[in-house]
Amino acid sequence: MSILRFRALRNHCFLWVVILFYDFYAFEARYIAYILPIFLIDIWLTLSLESIFLLPVEREDRELKDGWKWNTLVVDNYPVRYLVKNIDHNKPLAVVIHGWNSTAANMAGRGELYERMGYNVVLFEMRAHGGNKPVEQWAVMHVCHDLEVALGLFANKGWLENGFVVHGHSLGGFVAQRVLDLNFNGFKHSMALILESPVTSYVYINSRTCELLRIPKALHKWLMLRALRYYNRVVPDEFRIRSMETLSIPNWGLPDCPTILIQAKYDATLGLKHAQLLIDTHSKIKSNFQYYILDELKHANERHNSVRDEILFDWFEDQSLLFN
Repeated sequence: MSILRFRALRNHCFLWVVILFYDFYAFEARYIAYILPIFLIDIWLTLSLESIFLLPVEREDRELKDGWKWNTLVVDNYPVRYLVKNIDHNKPLAVVIHGWNSTAANMAGRGELYERMGYNVVLFEMRAHGGNKPVEQWAVMHVCHDLEVALGLFANKGWLENGFVVHGHSLGGFVAQRVLDLNFNGFKHSMALILESPVTSYVYINSRTCELLRIPKALHKWLMLRALRYYNRVVPDEFRIRSMETLSIPNWGLPDCPTILIQAKYDATLGLKHAQLLIDTHSKIKSNFQYYILDELKHANERHNSVRDEILFDWFEDQSLLFN
């Protein structure tokens, strides 16, 4: 159990113990009956708040094949892993980012597609996912920072000299949109962004969490604002979020590079709401953007999908991004 994650619950429980003891000794005990419903509602809402800050599930490494090897870089004393094969400095780089509760190894099938298209490939693993060390407090801004540091390392190694593309699946797509936006960093040589059933709004994610917890809709916004205040208290200053509006595109990030959306039509995890926000956002600006809604694609467990791979191969050819 994370001490930081459940700090709010601990503090509220302590406060209510003090209130109930004071009420019991200072007034008639029958007044506790009036306070008890307020106590239960507050604890329920506090537990709901803590549920927004889930930690990734720890997973064991599975056997690696086809030459993949683990490398590690250290970001602010935290070791972040990635999978890579031998690097050919004459090729561009494809960086593939998995989704929530997945692992870098699960992206190996997608990595093979980029190898066939003439790319070196890095499979990036988010902090606290897969074989990365557990953390007490997880936040997507930490992952964005990790990826920025990783791209800086790859640039220093000369891996980005021929350009690079990023493929983000689910939450990995949310991370990629932030990191590749030129308003937030200096990675100006990204050639393309591939978004596969991506997250585009953490407001949508939190709203869905509230629905699953049976929180009345009238309280959704209040609970999310409370969650934002709590989040900003427990993370370093540089990772703080100023407003809920920051957590949705285009405010979150909108990279200025050719972008393709490959969306599962029957997305049991995210639905089509996130994809529609991305489509609507790009429709309002002049951008190199294409999208495909696929019946044949599911949100998860799609290491190999011939329809997706064929669409991506054709799009890369149209964008003159094939190097095989």
